Amino acid sequence: MEFRHTFVQDPAQLVKEWSSAQVQLHPGLQFDDKHCVLYKENLSQADRVTVISGGGSGHEPAHFGYVGDGLLDAAVAGSLFASPNVRQVTRALEVAASPKGTIVIVKNYTGDKLNFALAIERFKSLTGRDVRMVLVGDDVAVPRSRGKFVGRRGLAGVALMHKIAGAAAQQGLDIDHIVELCDLVSNNMGTIGASLGPCHVPGQPSDAHNEMVNILLGMGIHNEPPIRTLPKESSAVEVIRAMLGLLLDTELVEHGFLKPDVKHPSRRTLLLMNNLGGLSTIEIGALTAMTTAVLKDQYNIVPCRVLCGTYLSALDGHGFSITLLSLTDSMDGSLLLNLLDEATNAIGWTSSLSTLQWESGSSAIETAISRPEVPSVCLKRDCVVDSILAEVTQAEPTITKNDTVLGDGDCGTTLLAGAQAMKRALDEGSISAEGFAPSLMLLADVVIDAMGGTSGAIYGIFLTAFSASLNRLHKDSVDLSVKTFSSAASEALETLMNYTGARVGDRTLMDALIPFVTELEKSPDRTGHDAFQKALESAELGCQSTSQLQARFGRSAYVSETSGLDAQNGYTRPADPGACGVIAVLKGIHKVIRN
Repeated sequence: MEFRHTFVQDPAQLVKEWSSAQVQLHPGLQFDDKHCVLYKENLSQADRVTVISGGGSGHEPAHFGYVGDGLLDAAVAGSLFASPNVRQVTRALEVAASPKGTIVIVKNYTGDKLNFALAIERFKSLTGRDVRMVLVGDDVAVPRSRGKFVGRRGLAGVALMHKIAGAAAQQGLDIDHIVELCDLVSNNMGTIGASLGPCHVPGQPSDAHNEMVNILLGMGIHNEPPIRTLPKESSAVEVIRAMLGLLLDTELVEHGFLKPDVKHPSRRTLLLMNNLGGLSTIEIGALTAMTTAVLKDQYNIVPCRVLCGTYLSALDGHGFSITLLSLTDSMDGSLLLNLLDEATNAIGWTSSLSTLQWESGSSAIETAISRPEVPSVCLKRDCVVDSILAEVTQAEPTITKNDTVLGDGDCGTTLLAGAQAMKRALDEGSISAEGFAPSLMLLADVVIDAMGGTSGAIYGIFLTAFSASLNRLHKDSVDLSVKTFSSAASEALETLMNYTGARVGDRTLMDALIPFVTELEKSPDRTGHDAFQKALESAELGCQSTSQLQARFGRSAYVSETSGLDAQNGYTRPADPGACGVIAVLKGIHKVIRN
């Protein structure tokens, strides 16, 4: 292992200086240094739908380079390859708030999806604004069977989505129509990448021995492993043919995401050639010419638009990606092309090289729920926090041990950090609201700040929705009916399920949470202790079942079952650490009710 030299070795400095450069190169923009949000001024006077996006740094010009007229109104950046947190996203929503609504474009990665979702839910709850999240998943590399539940990863196609949504908003289209156009793009777009080696993250060692061994087909933009390799002696045309095969050969059922009629003469095709950061201008141009030739010769496709440049990089990734957008000769198809052709002053957008002539939330339950006098649950804020902290502290070593198998080992410590932060907030008096529901909302803020990452976003979404429901359904500060408690939990679960496809059987915390809420809904006439006891038993059974399940979400979803972590090698898979964490929290609450 050795360190590769770069002019800027500090990743944090790299992000900061890049951000500063955007304001210097585009003086009309504003920059919030604290939250790393770049935005256009006077957005409150725009009187139209606004469009924002963001994600981890390292993919420049995305997303700061796309802030400008006819493109994004604001963008938020996290650290290198790390999602921005909820506070950052909330700040972007604040500066871009519009009475006509806001569209938030997010690449389909778990951390991005959950942190943006939590910020959106909280912002909508506080302001009543119409905010829609559009997910972009255009990668065709991950097989259908492996990505069935997590969906396709977001790649260079997100740049096309930015341009179309931004231009549509600039023209004054309403939010429903813009979302429909985004859905049309998502359903007719695919991207595949190829690289000569992994990208280099500044300040981290690189293994030069592994570079330039094979050509990596389908490698992710965060150095995720490829789906297959090609011999390094393969010609550029052979590589392009392999890439286009994954995009266009519909008999490849695991990868053929574009519709079978993509090669029909009635379809129009846009080609986006994206430099992953490490190719010279002449090389990406040469690859573009080769790609258009293979499209014509092998598939009889002549692109009506060709875009070439660096649209979504992977730092200095020595590779490129091919994106195809297939459209009909319809009114909406023509509109999409016109929107892509609209001029913009965003400094990161590369105009078309050629224009060829075409040949041939959960919605909340509004009905008020009456609160019976009994049965009820008596909960006191401080007692609940103390009890949860005790249970999580006891369970943390086991949760951490379980998470070192297929995860990154931080599930237990992250959950403990959230519980400890709640305790500190109470001891220091920073949680001063009276009443259980208002306090819970403030405690949710504490959890979000302390936990971060995917688990913080999941707990944050559920707690935020749960406290919002309690605020509406329950006014008493202590005694809660079982029916009110279960109704609030059900609404919170429904909200959470809008932002994650994880369900029972997917080996996640949902294997414990869903059975708990489902059983609780069946027990409106039981006492608080009996109802919670029964629901906790269902959650524990769900948690235990995860030891027999293959993960379908999170980092381990992309790990093959042949990784060596199986019974034939003498290995017994432990219970899912996230589900174990839910059990610890529920046990803490149950002890308060029981006592």
